[in-house]
Amino acid sequence: MMDSRRIKGLICGLAATLMWASVYPASRYLFGKEADNFDEWFVAYVRVVIAVLFLLPFTLRSGDWGKLKSSWKMEWKMFLLLALAATAEDLLLFISLKYTTAARSSVMANTSPVFTLIFSVLLAKEVFSRWKLAGVLLGFAGIVIAFISRGGDIFAAGISTFGGDMLALSSGVVWSIFTVAGDRIAEKYDGMFCVAVLRILGLFLMIPILLVFDSRISFDFPLLVWIGIIYLGCCPSGLAVGLWRHALKYLPPGELGAFGYISALSAITFSVVFLKEKITWGFAAAVVCILTGVGLMLKGEKKESREKTDA
Repeated sequence: MMDSRRIKGLICGLAATLMWASVYPASRYLFGKEADNFDEWFVAYVRVVIAVLFLLPFTLRSGDWGKLKSSWKMEWKMFLLLALAATAEDLLLFISLKYTTAARSSVMANTSPVFTLIFSVLLAKEVFSRWKLAGVLLGFAGIVIAFISRGGDIFAAGISTFGGDMLALSSGVVWSIFTVAGDRIAEKYDGMFCVAVLRILGLFLMIPILLVFDSRISFDFPLLVWIGIIYLGCCPSGLAVGLWRHALKYLPPGELGAFGYISALSAITFSVVFLKEKITWGFAAAVVCILTGVGLMLKGEKKESREKTDA
């Protein structure tokens, strides 16, 4: 019989995963219905502001602020790099949904484990085992198949999604850099604290971007846009982080990693149900290749962990 702690962990992990999966159809719906009524760069900025306001009450009392203050001179460059990566990933993913479908964006972004392993190998942190190499090759095969296949939803059908696909894929690459580069910081500071600090730094980093793209600064949004901004700022960018951290109290990280499959499949399901996305046989094959590739890499990771423990 499943114990209550495990149930709590599964519920929190699943809730966070579904919130993250909802980013794709929710953002795609905003671009499809209200794209002419808002500037995407400024909306992305307002969303981060809301996320910061949501996260701050949970982190103000954290003892990590004193720790950060004492070590800021040594770690400011790393925090700045991570903030730049997190901000770039967020913007690339959000903007991609103006040019491609929610399911395609989700699949491209979820290739990040493939690039995470590659960067880890290049930095001599890991080696390619048989399982990991097979996973990387299968993942790349899935990416190629996904690019070749066409897609469409209620807002666009049969048009080229190459530009949006590339933006979403780039977000996955940037997130893999964030993952590899940020392991030391993640071990030292609480997860929600790190997210809050990176979001605050991201607000300053986004200002030049708004200027470069001559962003239209206006708060005169339709109600639907405000609902979308508040939801995307509070839930996926704020509440989901807290739920995920809470889930880690009850479940091991390796077990929670399997929720990545649920995230991708949930985003696709939401897209099909709510946005009438057309899933072609080619795109379905791409999804299978990418998720199987990630599964093989996770299997290799678990096998190596067991071997180290036995040794």
